[in-house]
Amino acid sequence: MGSGASRRATFLSLPLLAAQEKSANFSAPAIFCLLYAAAPAPFDTKQFRRVKFVCLRMSRWLIAVSLLLGPASALAKCNHSSASVGRKGGQSPTAKSSGARTLRIAVVQMYSLDHDIEGNLERATSFAEEAAARGAKFVLYPEFMPTGSYLSFDTWDSAEPSNGKTVQWLKSTSRRLHLWLGAGFFEADGSDFYDTFVLATPEGQEAGRVRKAVPAEAEAYFFRGYIGSHVINTAIGKIGVGICAENYYCFIPTEMISQSADLILMPHAAPDMSESGGLPSPPGTHLASWYAKNLGVPVAMVNKVGRSYKPPPNEIKGFFPGLSAIVDSDGKVRQSLDNKEGIGIADVTMDRTRKKGAVPVCNGVGIAELAVGGSAGVAEVARSQELGRESYESNPFRKAKALAISSGPTNATPPKESLSK
Repeated sequence: MGSGASRRATFLSLPLLAAQEKSANFSAPAIFCLLYAAAPAPFDTKQFRRVKFVCLRMSRWLIAVSLLLGPASALAKCNHSSASVGRKGGQSPTAKSSGARTLRIAVVQMYSLDHDIEGNLERATSFAEEAAARGAKFVLYPEFMPTGSYLSFDTWDSAEPSNGKTVQWLKSTSRRLHLWLGAGFFEADGSDFYDTFVLATPEGQEAGRVRKAVPAEAEAYFFRGYIGSHVINTAIGKIGVGICAENYYCFIPTEMISQSADLILMPHAAPDMSESGGLPSPPGTHLASWYAKNLGVPVAMVNKVGRSYKPPPNEIKGFFPGLSAIVDSDGKVRQSLDNKEGIGIADVTMDRTRKKGAVPVCNGVGIAELAVGGSAGVAEVARSQELGRESYESNPFRKAKALAISSGPTNATPPKESLSK
C-alpha cells in the first residue's frame, strides 16, 4: 500500500490545516469532478444534506475557475522515487534526452455507460484501433473511463481489483496495437477504494500507476486519497499525471517541475452541473495552456462526453462537455475538441530546452487570476471534505465491499475485441 492510515488521515486534513494557517495561501479547487456525486448514504442521510448545502453555497461564490494558490509543502515532501504505488515491476528506465523528440498523442473523449465495465472497454478498444491507424503512439482516456457517468455508493459495485479487467485490458490492447495506453478506473485494494490511473507500455507491461491524492469535495465519501508520486518514469521520458481537480493544487505543478516531467497527462471526469445550480466546466485549453506555458512541456487533457445522470430519488443531473485539448510545449494549442464523442490527435514536442524549471508557478497568480470564495470558501470546502472523510472512515459497508472485490479474481479476461486481430 505504501503509506499507513495515519499518514493518509494527515493528508486528508491538509485543506483544513492550511485554512487555519495565516501564512498559507490556500484557495478552493476550481473544478469539482463529479460534484453532485454525493448521493446520500443509506447510513448517513443527515451528513449528505449538509454536504449538498455546502456545495450549492460554493457554486454561488465561484466567479471563475482559478489555480489553487499557495505552496503545498506537505505534498512536496513526499517520496517521488516511484509512481508504481508499491509495485516495483513494470517500470521502464527513463531515457536520457539528446534533444527534442516528437510524440503523436491521442485523447479519447467518450461516453461512459453506467455499471458496464466490459461494454465501455469494448468501445474504448475501437477508439484505440482508430488512433493507431492514424499514427498515434500514445492514447489517453478520461478518468473513470470504464466505471460510469457518476460517482455514488452504487458505484462501488463497479470497482475492480488492482489487476482486474481494466488493467488486463490496458496490457493486452497496448501490446496488440503497440501503443502507450493510459486510463483511470475505480480500484478496490484491501478495505479501501481509490481513483487510480494506470499507464501501459507498447510491450504490454504496466509502466506505473498514480492514485488521486485529493478527493474533490464529495468524492471523499467514496474513495480515499493517496499520497504518492504523480510522475512515472518511462523509456520515452518522465510522464506526469494530474487527475482532474487536483491539477488546481500547487503540489501538481510543483512536483512536475521538481521531477522534470517531459509530458503531463490530465484525465478528467468533470461534469458541467450548471443546469442544476452547480458549477460549469471550462474548456481543456484553459487548464492545459496554463501548464504548457508555465512549465514548457506538452499537456494532454481529456474529459468525457454525455450525460452524468442518476435518476430520482437523490437525482444527479449534469453533462460532460468534452472540450478536450492537446497543447504543445511552446504553448500552442495543437488540438481542441468540441462536445462530440471522438478522438483528437496531434504531434507534440518534448524538448528539455523549453522547460522552465526555475520559474515558480505557485506564487499567488491563479489561472483565471480570480480568487475563489476567499477564506470562507476555504472553510466550506474543508468542512465538506471532512464530512465525506468521516463518513467514509466509519462506513462498515465500504470496508466489507472493498475487501470482497479486492480479494476476488485478479486475472480477469479482457473483452473479446481487445484480443482479436
